[in-house]
Amino acid sequence: MTSTSEYLICKGVKTHNLKNIHLNIPLKKWIAITGVSGSGKSSLAFDTIYSESQRRFLETLGTYERQFLQGLPQGDFDEIDNIPAAVSLKQNNKTGDPRSVIASAADIATPLRTLFISLMDPSCTNCGSPVNVDTSNQLIELLTNENSKENKLNYIISVPYTIDSKKNLDDLIFEGYTRGIIENKIIDFEDFIKENSLKNISMEIILDRINWQLSTEEISNRIETIWSQVKFSPRFSYLNLVKLNSNKEITNDNQVFHVQPFCSSCHQQTSIIQTNDLDWQSILGACQTCNGLGNVPILDPQKIIPNPNLSIAEGAIKPWNSDTFLWMKEELIRTCKKRNIKIQGSYSNLSKDVKNFIWYGDSSNKKSSDTEYVTLKNFFDILEQERYKSTSRILLAKYRKYEICTNCNGARVGKAGLNAICFGVSYSELFQKEISSALRWLEKIKLEKKYEKKLNAIPEIYDEAFKKISLLEKLGLGSAQLFRRCKTLSGGEYQRVLLTRVIGNGLTDALYVLDEPSIGLGKKEIPSLIKCIEELRDLGNTVLMVEHDKTLISSADEILELGPGGGENGGKLLKVIDKKPNCFQTKFSKLNLNLTKKNIFPLNSYQKENSIILKGFSAMNCREIDIEFILKKLNIIIGPSGAGKSTLIRFGLEAALDKYKETNISENSEYDSDAKIGIWQHFILPKNFFENNDIISVEQKALHRTISSVPATILGLMDLLRKNFAATREAKALGFNISDFSFNGVGGCENCNGKGTIEDDLFFLGSVEKICPDCNGSRYRSDILEIKWNQKSIHEWLSTSMAECLKTLGKQSGFSKALLLCNQLGLGHIPLGLPTTSMSGGEAQRLRICAALSKSSKKIFCILDEPTRGLSDFDIGNLLETLLRLCSEGHTFVVVEHHELFEEHAHHLIKMGPESGVHGGKIIERLLAVAQE
Repeated sequence: MTSTSEYLICKGVKTHNLKNIHLNIPLKKWIAITGVSGSGKSSLAFDTIYSESQRRFLETLGTYERQFLQGLPQGDFDEIDNIPAAVSLKQNNKTGDPRSVIASAADIATPLRTLFISLMDPSCTNCGSPVNVDTSNQLIELLTNENSKENKLNYIISVPYTIDSKKNLDDLIFEGYTRGIIENKIIDFEDFIKENSLKNISMEIILDRINWQLSTEEISNRIETIWSQVKFSPRFSYLNLVKLNSNKEITNDNQVFHVQPFCSSCHQQTSIIQTNDLDWQSILGACQTCNGLGNVPILDPQKIIPNPNLSIAEGAIKPWNSDTFLWMKEELIRTCKKRNIKIQGSYSNLSKDVKNFIWYGDSSNKKSSDTEYVTLKNFFDILEQERYKSTSRILLAKYRKYEICTNCNGARVGKAGLNAICFGVSYSELFQKEISSALRWLEKIKLEKKYEKKLNAIPEIYDEAFKKISLLEKLGLGSAQLFRRCKTLSGGEYQRVLLTRVIGNGLTDALYVLDEPSIGLGKKEIPSLIKCIEELRDLGNTVLMVEHDKTLISSADEILELGPGGGENGGKLLKVIDKKPNCFQTKFSKLNLNLTKKNIFPLNSYQKENSIILKGFSAMNCREIDIEFILKKLNIIIGPSGAGKSTLIRFGLEAALDKYKETNISENSEYDSDAKIGIWQHFILPKNFFENNDIISVEQKALHRTISSVPATILGLMDLLRKNFAATREAKALGFNISDFSFNGVGGCENCNGKGTIEDDLFFLGSVEKICPDCNGSRYRSDILEIKWNQKSIHEWLSTSMAECLKTLGKQSGFSKALLLCNQLGLGHIPLGLPTTSMSGGEAQRLRICAALSKSSKKIFCILDEPTRGLSDFDIGNLLETLLRLCSEGHTFVVVEHHELFEEHAHHLIKMGPESGVHGGKIIERLLAVAQE
């Protein structure tokens, strides 16, 4: 009989929509949880099991810490037993922090830094050359050598010193020093001070005399005392061992022992490169010029004057077109008119002298230029001085670009870090190498006998660095650099970096809760991910995975299916399903699209007025790409993660649309990685494109997500709800108006300001979020909640799913279109008041589409980045069917996607690759769907 201790036992789980389910989850196994969207997968894995594991850990803290943890959200269940300590990986949006790089995000930087400093020779911070540092044992060994006793040698131990005044020598005498050596002669300080004028006299201060008759123990004690005295003295740096002959006279056979680090290249005492010198996130190790960012901000003339074809009066200087700074433009025009400076034509045709006058003023008459008008330089200097204001910081960021720091050349570390070298590679080079090259470096070091002893002393550090870097390579990131910024990674690449951090920490007997680890990964990366998870399980861990990918699910030891539907129709444990789920084939046999695809490479496959064409595009790993996007069609971009798909969309199509709309300029010659603007030679748009189309660009981050942002506000339904509540008889009787039914306004709970939750900062434990005790998470004042409309309070309506709202409000004016679209796009299970911070990236993207379609009267040109995130195959079928229907109505979609269903039903398929990183960035195939004959 199987012991219950081998299972994680869950009884009566009722969290959110879960229907009192009971299950025994085998420990030290890989369990996949699947089901349609909203069926309760995350409620079980994260909101119940992981939340309970976290709560039990926090219960182990002291009384003081626990007082802040009351009110933490937790699952609703009868009993959970045998729950291990848990680690989670939730779907995360890419961080925008410029300091966040692959090395730091994957927790590789610290072990690699420690390993590097442990293996490298002690080196000079000033030049990087090996330094000479002796030990007291070396001196003791020399003095206690048998040959010394046989030869009956005597020694003097002295330190070099320069006397620059009588007081200086008096101080030495006061400290107990009595004799010294000048020109190989021993002198007495008391006599010397009487006979000489003391100014810049070089001598050696005698610290001790070592007689050959002294015992080994006595010699050792004396040397250790002297060594400590010199080591911690700010005045002394090394010892001289002076040999005496048989007549006790000083010989020239001296020997130097460097107590402090001494650089033979610099010929001076120095400091040794330490671990902190390699930390670019520390004030001690960061480059002083760029503060560890690797680049520095400078003003970007192209952003300040985006359209040089305009004149100054027409608004060529963009920051001065706002009402706030319009007077600056008027003052400039007035001053130029007064001085007969012609600025009537386009900015591009102005002379160099006139442009310098606009930017820097009149150098021959500074006083006049300062008082009559503000130069562009003065304008941005003033903003710099007012950086304490958020508006000034925003304006500065808007009109700046970043260039590589000339001091560290992008390495982020200071001079000492740049000089750190180990096994022929500098520290900065190691982090700027490809990950595969860094892994080869680690492998070669392991084989070097020179480092064998040091590696045996720190095996855990080496193993952690090697394991995580090899894991990155296994997951297909071998061509990326450890110093690559996380914000430049694609969604799939960033997901793999987070997987490395979580999976590579080497825990055993732990519970790993993973939220769709396959997100953003192509078919080629899935086998590597499977192998990594299997290795994690084989270490004795339990892996609980919420997933939709068929290949990944079928590799698990056990599969749990929740359903049968989403929202109130879900929450039931159906069964342990077949390991080859096939949920969507029957649905799409009904579509009968009757399409075949033919391979095309030349552009202008359609008429020019039906396509957007981007020529000569280059950015990141994309080089000289020509691409066409066909209007009123479903354009799908596929390829391995890191092949350049998101780069083509973000740096190419989106950037070109933005620039053309603002300036009507069809080319761009300056690359800006921080602003996500690539280079292109030509950009062709159909006539009246912007007049006929609304552009919706929805990347994986999707929305500006805050806890006060909910679907009802994004869809425009919140205003309708508030109007209906304000129109009720009860609201009018109490004098409530529309603003009283806004949780962001006067109707919000005063304790939590309408957020429903309160955040407490626990300092070293981070911040925790707990339900507001006053409103119990409803966000509203109690008197507002007493008002009913259609038998529900406003909180109850915001807690109702969109599918249920469609049933009850579908016939009401203003509600039907948005709610119908949301249900068609698989969002029916989401409540109207769910914070967007709780939504997956795919859900947030689809919500944005629904909002645009329900509000706009134009056709939409929509750019999506993996909208299938968080969707089951059945829901993906619904999404694809809706997108195809919208295309038939004249809308256009450009979609970055990995799912095979989108690949099969694309009107225009663009394959990028062939691999990721430097081995990608090319269009390897274009397929166009045509009707069968």
